[in-house]
Amino acid sequence: MTPAPDAGPDAAGAWDDLLRAEFARAAHDVTPGPAPVAAVVRAGRARRRRRTVALSVLAVLGVAFAVAAGTSLGRDPHPAAGLAAPPARPATGAFAPTAGPPSPAVPRTSASSSSSSSGQQIPTPVRTVAPGERVAAAPGWKVWLTVGGKHWQGGEDPLEQFRSVTDGNIDLARPGISHQGEGAFHSGLYYGTRDAGRVELVDDRGRTTAATLLELPGRPGWGVWYAVKREGGVLGLRLYDRAGRLLSELPPL
Repeated sequence: MTPAPDAGPDAAGAWDDLLRAEFARAAHDVTPGPAPVAAVVRAGRARRRRRTVALSVLAVLGVAFAVAAGTSLGRDPHPAAGLAAPPARPATGAFAPTAGPPSPAVPRTSASSSSSSSGQQIPTPVRTVAPGERVAAAPGWKVWLTVGGKHWQGGEDPLEQFRSVTDGNIDLARPGISHQGEGAFHSGLYYGTRDAGRVELVDDRGRTTAATLLELPGRPGWGVWYAVKREGGVLGLRLYDRAGRLLSELPPL
């Protein structure tokens, strides 16, 4: 159905209205199918899963980047060089001195020390012992102190020996020194001072041997010395204070 070629504009407009009416009638007779709801839901879920995976990957990459950045900041700026960082300079521009190894622990000693024939300084310990405490002074010899004086035992005589400081034979008001010897083992009393530093044994060649000093608690003003001297005879004894001053000297034995 087409309008005649010589028809006017009114005929063409009527023709358009007729077509629209026919199309509307045909469309009204068509029954639409059901909407694809399940397919739409599946598509939406798949799109949501893809978005979740993408966000998770981005978060993991972000954490890894932050860790790598923090690690690189704490590294040596020149790792390829393989060299230790130079020591820090103080504000003056001079290198700070390197601290030496720690000094070894040294037992409590008196302020002074004795010198051997070679001039080497030998520390002389002053050991505080409890009354009656046995001290192994040398192989086969024991020494101990009580408030009454010096006790010792050993050598060929198995009996205990005793030297009193209260029987009046020793003047505790004046510095002095005594001697008892048997073979290589030598011992005695020092007294008349609360500041005893060392006792030296002098042999016939002028060599000195430092004795070990024992005292009771509280510095009673006297104590016991002992030493082992296997070579050279003992010619004399010397008592020094902690400042190294000679307090008393026993003449050659």
